[in-house]
Amino acid sequence: MIFSVLIYASEDFIDALSPEEHQEILKKHGSFHEHTKSNKNFAAAAKLMSTGTAVTINKERDEFLVTDGPFAETKEQFMGFYLLDCPSLEEAIQAVKILPLDHGRIEVRPVEFFEGADFKNAERMVINAS
Repeated sequence: MIFSVLIYASEDFIDALSPEEHQEILKKHGSFHEHTKSNKNFAAAAKLMSTGTAVTINKERDEFLVTDGPFAETKEQFMGFYLLDCPSLEEAIQAVKILPLDHGRIEVRPVEFFEGADFKNAERMVINAS
């Protein structure tokens, strides 16, 4: 079963970290990545850019309205996600415990694909944005 691992944290908290503290968080993500790759659970990951780069699109009648910023004003922002292929929710939860949880929250939710989607047999795509 595919599970989404949705990461929420305060951008203000993340921005205030020292370079050393930021590296510690990245090390935990690296450990999670290596763990899920070695267990063959890793499916995909994405780190979202700051909410200051977001736009929200709404439709009112026949008009599209594009506004700067994320959809909601919250204390925590959606920072990124992983997709895991695990046999059970319990295994996904165990893997997530490797991630840094002292500065935000993580939501684990099963993913359902639309009819015709072939995630299991599709070619894996890796994007190197660096």
